[in-house]
Amino acid sequence: MSATLSEEGRMLRESAAALCGAEFPIERVRAMADDPDGVSAEAYRALATQGWLAILVPEERGGLGLGITELAIVLEELGKALVPGPFFSAATLGVPAVALSANDGLRQAWLEDLTGGGRRVTLALLEDAGLPSPGGLALSAESAGEGRYSLKGEKRFVPDLLGADGIAVVARGRQGPVVFLLDAKAPGVWIEENRSVDSASRYGTLRLDGVTVADSDVLGDWTLVERILAYANVGIAAIAVASAEAVFAQVVAYVKQRVQFGVPIGTFQAVQHPLANLFGEIESARSAYLYSAWAVDRGSEDQRRAVALARLTATAAYRHACTTSLQAHGGIGFTWEYDLHLHLKRALHLQNLLGGAEDFEEVIARDALGI
Repeated sequence: MSATLSEEGRMLRESAAALCGAEFPIERVRAMADDPDGVSAEAYRALATQGWLAILVPEERGGLGLGITELAIVLEELGKALVPGPFFSAATLGVPAVALSANDGLRQAWLEDLTGGGRRVTLALLEDAGLPSPGGLALSAESAGEGRYSLKGEKRFVPDLLGADGIAVVARGRQGPVVFLLDAKAPGVWIEENRSVDSASRYGTLRLDGVTVADSDVLGDWTLVERILAYANVGIAAIAVASAEAVFAQVVAYVKQRVQFGVPIGTFQAVQHPLANLFGEIESARSAYLYSAWAVDRGSEDQRRAVALARLTATAAYRHACTTSLQAHGGIGFTWEYDLHLHLKRALHLQNLLGGAEDFEEVIARDALGI
């Protein structure tokens, strides 16, 4: 269940796997679930010092100048190890929001600290109505004088909002969507934690009560939002596929050694058939994910549909891997002593991160209908 990697990709995978093994054994991951930030500052620095936060940053702006294909390799390894914390949101949402902005001042003020792990930025997009369209934003940017605006509204399920230093907020402006970069401690910013089924993942609700911003705080428009979401959703697919493969490997090993009626339960067709179907589903999801990464990095015309398809198939495969494994294990699979329940909770979290299945089904349907 792997594709041929470039030398660069192979080195990334090996270094990520080695770091996960050294810094994130499962016992430590379980302990980190109780940390308010989802991961200790020390553990986050261990990730940041690898330079991976700069993967999507163009070389001319001080980054590695690579693509989501390379970042996804790192995310695969972090997903398999169930690594908690804000690396995903920082690498796919916060860093690209600043690095790809045309605002030189904000890049100079923020980017070096973001790629070095000294500060974090997240993206506030979702609202009460779910995944918004360019014309469906409720949070508004009202004029407050020449070149100044007042932000009023609410954003829901903001990834890793607690502990973030900056927030890229997508607002409705007079000329269309605008992305502003806010200081998380600015007057009028109210943050509330949302508890998730996955205790190692963090959300927050953001309320803005007349927060003042200016033209100098603008990161970009809806084009920037779409580019960030493409990176993030390919990243979610990468995590989901690799995690599904890890769960599959675990259940195959289990059914080979678990004996019932004097033989391994893996010899029963009732066990073999669901696992065979699951293998095919995961392979299909990996193909969709790899193509979506290729399409985004090359600016392919079908990248929006490819990303939506990868996101759908990968998160579904991960959930099915967990439920199929749970059935093969029996009741013990959901006990605290087994890691399977951690994967199941992460699978449910990923299925609704930055949009639900219906949002991506709609993208595919509209593309098919040409509307």
